[in-house]
Amino acid sequence: MIIIEGTPVKEVSEQLGVPEGMLYSWRKKHLDDLEAEAPEGAQSPKAMAEELAQVRKELAKQKRMNEILKKTVGYFSNPE
Repeated sequence: MIIIEGTPVKEVSEQLGVPEGMLYSWRKKHLDDLEAEAPEGAQSPKAMAEELAQVRKELAKQKRMNEILKKTVGYFSNPE
């Protein structure tokens, strides 16, 4: 849920009733296991997870900016 879906750790913690620290530990162990099993020459699972997190952050930022622009256009388009 955390790695693939990008669900925040806090949310998963609340849903499952598992401490956040435990989830962070499990995520790290899972990524370490994937790293160890990755074939040579393949992109690092840790690097892919980091890139995915960065892309999600950028997408969220762009969505916020888009909403601001929509509101601004609506404000200036309204002839009141």
